[in-house]
Amino acid sequence: MFKSVAIILSACVVGYLALPQQSPNDQSYLFPDQAETLLYTPLSLSFSCEAREYGYYADTDNNCQVFHICLPIEDDIGNVIETAQWSFICGNGTIFDQQTLTCNYEQDSIPCDQAASLYNTVEFGKIPDY
Repeated sequence: MFKSVAIILSACVVGYLALPQQSPNDQSYLFPDQAETLLYTPLSLSFSCEAREYGYYADTDNNCQVFHICLPIEDDIGNVIETAQWSFICGNGTIFDQQTLTCNYEQDSIPCDQAASLYNTVEFGKIPDY
């Protein structure tokens, strides 16, 4: 009895260890239940924060209805060892406006296909001079 329990337990542990382990800093695409039903098209998982600097990024592959926050994590000597990623879906009927770093009505936002040209040009929390 104990031998069979030990074998089953060992198999479970080995199976768990074989699964890809997600970093606690990877919070990408973890949306509330049914949130994806707000999207115009099926969710694309193509956006990655790898090699990006800290900032807010409109996800153009998801029609800017999704945006991401990227945060490089450095070791004690300043080398980036990992980049944390958080993903969010804008409210129904809105898209992420890369110019204001907010979810906004599409007619009041810059066009989604221009969002990437503004990556890292707007600082979060800083009001631009007009």
